[in-house]
Amino acid sequence: MSLRLLRFAARWRIACGLLGLPFIALSLTATALAQEGPDERRCTGQWRASNEERITSCTALLDSGRYQPANLAVLHHDRGAALRAKGDMAAAINDFAEAIKLNPEYARAYADRGGARLMQHDLDGAVADLDTAIGLDPYDAGALMMRGTVFDERGDFDRAIADYNDAIRLSPNYAAAYFNRGLTFRRKGDFERAIADYDQAIKLDPKNAAALNNRGIVWFDKGDLDRAIADYSAALRLDPNFAPGYNNRGEAWRSKNDLTRALADFDHAIQVSPQFALAYDNRGLIYYQKRDFDRAISDFDAAVRFDPRSAEAYGHRGHAHDEKGDRSAAIADYGEAIRSDPSNASSYHYRGIAYRRDGDFDRAIADFAEAIRLNPQLAGAYYERGYAYYQKRDFARAIADYDQAIKLNPKFAAALTNRGNAYDDKGEPDRAIADFNEALKIDPGYAAAFFNRGIVWRHKGDLDRAIADYDQAIKLNPTAAAFNNRGSAWIAKGEPERAMADLDQAIKLDPRFADAYVNRGNAKRERLELTDAMADYTRAIEISADSALAYYNRAWAHYLGGENVQALADADRAIALNAHSASAFSTRGLIRERLADKTGAIADFREALKIDPSFQQPADGLQRLKAGPASR
Repeated sequence: MSLRLLRFAARWRIACGLLGLPFIALSLTATALAQEGPDERRCTGQWRASNEERITSCTALLDSGRYQPANLAVLHHDRGAALRAKGDMAAAINDFAEAIKLNPEYARAYADRGGARLMQHDLDGAVADLDTAIGLDPYDAGALMMRGTVFDERGDFDRAIADYNDAIRLSPNYAAAYFNRGLTFRRKGDFERAIADYDQAIKLDPKNAAALNNRGIVWFDKGDLDRAIADYSAALRLDPNFAPGYNNRGEAWRSKNDLTRALADFDHAIQVSPQFALAYDNRGLIYYQKRDFDRAISDFDAAVRFDPRSAEAYGHRGHAHDEKGDRSAAIADYGEAIRSDPSNASSYHYRGIAYRRDGDFDRAIADFAEAIRLNPQLAGAYYERGYAYYQKRDFARAIADYDQAIKLNPKFAAALTNRGNAYDDKGEPDRAIADFNEALKIDPGYAAAFFNRGIVWRHKGDLDRAIADYDQAIKLNPTAAAFNNRGSAWIAKGEPERAMADLDQAIKLDPRFADAYVNRGNAKRERLELTDAMADYTRAIEISADSALAYYNRAWAHYLGGENVQALADADRAIALNAHSASAFSTRGLIRERLADKTGAIADFREALKIDPSFQQPADGLQRLKAGPASR
């Protein structure tokens, strides 16, 4: 499954306070100036002071009753700036509003209220305030840049860039405007212009670690990992406590498959910033990649603790729980991801996969349908829904979904292979082979396509082609299933020795592979090693108590050994487990015939022919017993 590492992209905002802003002088008497001077200087930012000290001083001046409306507007604005810096956006907006009420022409108050509304994600309100501010003062580069930031947040990249252009035109050395325009170009996918803007921002402000960090992100997006690492490292030399730089460099190391350095950088990011949710999430992904799922889950726990709205962290924790086999916990985490971000198609997609793996096909199909509604271009959701329909034996709908997945992604070899499986089960082997052939044109090393094509050749009775495909599958991916299937084909060709070698290897690779024991039992039965054959069938039953095939084949071994009672018991069990097996009914008919149960034998032979009218063995049995097929 695909996992996405996130990156932190720093953005410059308009600074709070009065830096670079016009100041309206307070109308005070000389005595008042002497008495109020320290508060005035703290409130207006002329003296270095904490936000609390600034707020206290502004409040004292506002409560003094000494000032005219224009100066009161400045005091409310300055207190609003301190409140905004403190993080109290609601109180800041109230003070900016009071400043505007006292002085409706106060452009800076509109601009800063727009900034506070932006921080509350009231984007429409922010644009309205910034429009007014720019209308009152068209030469305010800071207001233009802030409005560009709002447009960027709204995804209106062209209008954002237009505002940044105007800000730079008014102030050609405005490093922050180049910085933000670079971020917008990156979001548009225009990496060359983004790098050019970060180059200029760095030239104007060489000690800005955030600009180096963001240029590193663009190099990463372009796939130039070495340049990305160089920029992140330069940012960290400027600011050794810059946690995003460690986080991003860690991702670059991970992309170079240097997990040791990646882990060290994520560790450092967390050490510098112990509540950095993103760094925990990314470190958890490293542990996930190393298949250390317990540590991964521990880091994802921390990520959601520090950022309870992180849909990504919930989703990643869901992946780890799923890999551990804790399907319920996985489904719960995907549910939390959906609650955090109901518009994220991937969360529905992954929860659908968990439901499908859990055997809850209807819920899986519902989740895949929602993922498709949210993102109709999500080929993977059509693919997974097709597989859920396939597992429900609804081959027509499965094929329709695979069709759509392939239409969206014509190089989707797995979808072609799964559609081939559906065609095979639907009784259209030639169309199945055509799909496997196409998958192999796309990916000549796709072992699953060789494996599944081998199955279809076997169904068509072409054992040589089946074995040739299994040869290729084993060469590319030597799985127990591939050795098992090739061993079964060797049995069908009458070569039990070669079959035994393959089946021994299948069992060595997977000692709990019940089908391999069944097939090895068949190979031994062909050599009339009945006791050893029955031992393999019995082992298959111990592993998989519901294996109708194991009971059926053990019944045959008992029958060949003259153990008719035991044979009948196994045939009964095989039919109880699979009442659609013509072979099982025919075999029980043979056993009953030997036990002189003519009526039972005739009934079984007739049932076998009812299931498979072309099956010669039961037809011969009815002829021996001088009985015809059941009347229709």
